Amino acid sequence: MPVIQGFVGQRSFVVQKTKQGENTASVTQMDVEQEEHEVGADTAGQAHGKASRPFLLTVLSRRSVKRSGLRYLRRGIDDGGNCANTVETEQILSSPDWGSDSKIRSFVQIRASIPLYFSQSPYSFKPAPVLHHSPEANKIAFKRHFEDLKRYGRVQIALLVDKHGTEVSIGQAFENAVKEAEDTHELGDVRFEWFDFHAECRGMKFENVNRLVQKLDKTLTDYGETVVADGKIQTRQSGIVRTNCMDCLDRTNVAESAFAQHMLQRGLQDEGYAIDLIHDPSTNWFNTLWADNGDAISRQYAGTAALKGDFTRTRKRNYRGALSDFGLTLSRYYNNMVNDYFSQAVIDVLLGNLSWKIFEDFESTMMSADPGMSIEKIRQTAIDNCTKLIVQEDKEDLIHGWTMLMPAQANTLRTLPFEEAVVLLTDSAIYCCKFDWNTEKLASFEKVDLKSVTKIRYGTYVTSTLTDREMREDLNVGVLIVYTPNKDSVIRVNTRSLQNYALPEPKSTSKAESSSGLMSWLGSGSTSRTVAFKVISSSAGEARSGGTNALSKAEHMADQIRRSISGSTEHGEQRGVELVEKGDIISVEEAKRRTGYLEQLGHSIRKYVWT
Repeated sequence: MPVIQGFVGQRSFVVQKTKQGENTASVTQMDVEQEEHEVGADTAGQAHGKASRPFLLTVLSRRSVKRSGLRYLRRGIDDGGNCANTVETEQILSSPDWGSDSKIRSFVQIRASIPLYFSQSPYSFKPAPVLHHSPEANKIAFKRHFEDLKRYGRVQIALLVDKHGTEVSIGQAFENAVKEAEDTHELGDVRFEWFDFHAECRGMKFENVNRLVQKLDKTLTDYGETVVADGKIQTRQSGIVRTNCMDCLDRTNVAESAFAQHMLQRGLQDEGYAIDLIHDPSTNWFNTLWADNGDAISRQYAGTAALKGDFTRTRKRNYRGALSDFGLTLSRYYNNMVNDYFSQAVIDVLLGNLSWKIFEDFESTMMSADPGMSIEKIRQTAIDNCTKLIVQEDKEDLIHGWTMLMPAQANTLRTLPFEEAVVLLTDSAIYCCKFDWNTEKLASFEKVDLKSVTKIRYGTYVTSTLTDREMREDLNVGVLIVYTPNKDSVIRVNTRSLQNYALPEPKSTSKAESSSGLMSWLGSGSTSRTVAFKVISSSAGEARSGGTNALSKAEHMADQIRRSISGSTEHGEQRGVELVEKGDIISVEEAKRRTGYLEQLGHSIRKYVWT
């Protein structure tokens, strides 16, 4: 059964046809009904006669399911070129009975998030957008998005973000991407207009959005609208306006309603009628209709009604509206931090993007995956970037690269939170790379010379006992490497300055946080350091078919390191076999002893909030 999420609204109205040179007059359906009640239907009909005509205005908004979700959890674009909060809105002008003897006019426009990979933190009132992925990856997804929009014909972009402050960076990146595509003729007929909504409408003068309408008047005329008469298409809309601000909610709805107002007046004028939707108080029904549309879309994306709704409804803005918007902003802020992660998981399951088993992961992480972005592609890009920066191609060969979880602090086994890191294995060293996934920059790395490795262990690595999933030995597995630093073992930190070198700390045994029996395995009084990796088990929500289990991955990694050591030293084969063993790194029992009261309390509070 096809199901549409979005909005459907209708208003009937009557427009009086005036003689040339007379002032415009219009009445709503309510006025007609009142007149009929007072003077009788026959008299009212004669009063209007051929001088007036009833119309029906229908507004239909259809939300895309291809990158569906909630405000801060679905931003920007995905690998398929689909943008968050994509909504196609169609305004239809017809007779009340949709009779074949009258024309039907349709005007379509869309809203969609900025077509670049970016995110914003839900823990700030005005979070700065952070761009992600390489320019090449953004270019590919950007091109796919506009290739898809070609089904509408030509495209007019109306960008409403600020030209200053936190929003300017993402707006400038959008403009630069359009200009670059124009230079290479990759997008076809795509026009770009940057209208700084907040600057142009400063002082709550949102009526100034008509400046944007006037700027795009020629484009709107060129694109036209679809007109159907006698069951046949007379003209077809040849292009579409693509409007967006940061959320594609509040500013966007004001602008879209202004475009719709402009096209309605033009359509009625073509029919020989005129209506004043700006100054005539009897036409407030139009503002209410579009305000209802904005509220519906806002509730579906942000959990509250749209901001600036008072202006959309009444074409007036005052302090009461500003106070109402402040309250809605607080509600959105709460939803962003508390409710949205669980709601997003439900949406993804409902749409079939993720398996219901995602809730097994959610119980432990309180987070939800983004099925529209290839995690494997992101991880491979990180491995490639680290390889280019670290591995000296003339001196060593890359054997394998992995993304693994590592403790927050170096030379420890269980310092939370664990961070996803890149591990590179060459024929001479192991590189443990801390990676900034937001900026896609290498933050630091620790180089372990293969000749300095003294022991390797793989096996159970339980770091939390708060959920059943976190205690499963088949899912919580890792690799522990012990080495004695030598002249070829280094730690480098990217400080964005000339100083980027740090010597390994000589005292390390106490920092290993050794579990029961592991201290003797490391050796007392040793100056050894440890590096620990935890296998990233396949997400329950992403795993749609069987795959290699975590223990096999850890065993494979240990074996790869053993083989590299065997090939890098004399008598290496025998030494490599002696180095590797299977055993617990942190057992379930040891993890239970290490899980503190505050850690349990924090998890209980978080779980209570989303349940």
